[in-house]
Amino acid sequence: MLIGKVEIKTPIILAPMAGVTDYPFRVLCRKMGAGAVYSEFVSSEGIIRENQKTLDMIKFQEIERPIGVQIFGSSPQVMEKAAKYVMDNFNPDILDINYGCPVPKITNKGGGSAA
Repeated sequence: MLIGKVEIKTPIILAPMAGVTDYPFRVLCRKMGAGAVYSEFVSSEGIIRENQKTLDMIKFQEIERPIGVQIFGSSPQVMEKAAKYVMDNFNPDILDINYGCPVPKITNKGGGSAA
């Protein structure tokens, strides 16, 4: 299976989940057969402000590849800057934009499915 030019060897992909898809969990899922994993989804505002906690959620090791990073936000301009920052500084295999999260904490700020 291909996502863009990224080959996914098994059709099992770990979804980006806040508070769940941290480094140990991603490595465990890869060892158990996940074809790709995602970091926790991260705020575009946190990225462009270079919030250390946000940036720490994006960090990954080569053993995790292929890996995706999913960003969310409400401003197209901020999302663009955040996407560029992630690609320039972390270079994940997949960059994903969240426009489906229904959680009120996200939608109340205009992100996720409210965007």
